[in-house]
Amino acid sequence: MANFFKRKPAAPAADKAPTPAEAPKPRRRDFSELKPDPDKIGISGSVPFVRLPDPTTLFSDRATRLAEAAPGHPLEAYLRFVAEVARAQSAIQAQDPAPTLPEAADLALRSEHGMPPLSRHSLEADTGFDGTLLALLDALDLNTAPEASAAARESLRAASREDRLDLALQVFEGALPVDRIAECVFVSAALQVRLAEQAARLDTKALKPVADGVCPCCGGAPVASVVVAWTPADKARYLSCSLCGTYWNHVRIRCTACGDGENVSYYGLDEVSKDIQVETCTTCHSYIKHLHQHRAPTLDPVADDIASYGLDLKIAEEGFRRAGLNLLFVI
Repeated sequence: MANFFKRKPAAPAADKAPTPAEAPKPRRRDFSELKPDPDKIGISGSVPFVRLPDPTTLFSDRATRLAEAAPGHPLEAYLRFVAEVARAQSAIQAQDPAPTLPEAADLALRSEHGMPPLSRHSLEADTGFDGTLLALLDALDLNTAPEASAAARESLRAASREDRLDLALQVFEGALPVDRIAECVFVSAALQVRLAEQAARLDTKALKPVADGVCPCCGGAPVASVVVAWTPADKARYLSCSLCGTYWNHVRIRCTACGDGENVSYYGLDEVSKDIQVETCTTCHSYIKHLHQHRAPTLDPVADDIASYGLDLKIAEEGFRRAGLNLLFVI
């Protein structure tokens, strides 16, 4: 029988309740609370707000991780399929013409108004996206994939450029049409390549928090929460963007969906992995995967979110809904 355990986060020593004389006056919550607070994540000093993706290794490393996780897994066939998608992403990224960034004036305006620099308008202006999508479709080896995948590829090839762009815009905004989910996987994969290339060239100093659970580069939803081991961010918590692959700092023990920090708990299945848990919030009844990458450096947010599907099944029985988004594994 699976050992499904729950862990309430332990209060840090620095968070001892103050005496009545020391008790601070209630203060109004403002936008500054969205900024990373090193004291709340249990480390000293400052940590980088974002870590931009490295497209030259992002997809190849993911393909390797997926291939390693596949043998003997209940989702072996699907893990191998996504590994092939990641391999194709890596192959086309190496030859993909670099996309242009929005004009400096547009970037400055979006920053001034608290909006991420990459938007649907930058996708509409990206004349190279359709070429990237078609190149991805050509690079895929679907000989062992389900028939539905091959049919989705042919449907995209037969579609007009305008239709492919319209579908990409829907994926970008998180409004995936149910009747075209199979096509959305390939469109999402092409989007990830283009957006990772754009995000990698942004100025980290110009990036600002947008909102809980919103990527500061492209506005995408997180696929998972990751406790990292980078210098100088050892054991800091980051969210990984489902679209562009950017990591951005998020305070520990705070819901990524509603921002609540009082009703957060962690669940896990030893049979799945001791290094992967789900973080739940009983305020909004949402959950997100929580990866301890500092203990297992090869963990990949996309790959290990799929490989730990057993956690999704179990936590759904407890009445929680998914807050994260994995565009290569829509459930």
